[in-house]
Amino acid sequence: MLELLTLIYRTTVLYIVALIVFRLMGKRTLAKMGPFDFAVIIMIGEAVAIGMEDTKTPLINAIGITVALGVLQYLLTWLNVRFRWLEKITQGVPSRLIFQGNIDQEELKRERVSRADLFMELRQKDTQPKDVKEARLEPTGEISILKKPKSKSNSKNKQKKSK
Repeated sequence: MLELLTLIYRTTVLYIVALIVFRLMGKRTLAKMGPFDFAVIIMIGEAVAIGMEDTKTPLINAIGITVALGVLQYLLTWLNVRFRWLEKITQGVPSRLIFQGNIDQEELKRERVSRADLFMELRQKDTQPKDVKEARLEPTGEISILKKPKSKSNSKNKQKKSK
């Protein structure tokens, strides 16, 4: 029974510490995770899990690791905002997959995005490659799409047909 109470106590303390650390890391970290953000979240999870499960490990060690990772992540995001070159290294840069309706097959291969995945994203955004001015694979893994502006002749033809 004492061991169970100890585990509950350790879990509660580390849960509160993790919540505080995640909150201090900022909204951006959890909303749009880049590769480093994701790695830090996993490392914090591991530190908290070991601290909860292994009663031989002092609780302060798990707290210290969790706080240190949160502070390091906060500092990295702070530096990324101030130094674009560092952000490019730690977060990556977008890759152009479609330009003026033309799919860049080489970029798809380089980024390991299948045509099926690309077309799924296009369908979800209710568009086709020919209607896309530019589509980019963002560092977060999301595909952002900028549609071509609708031509005036197309909208006039549609208005005439509807009359």
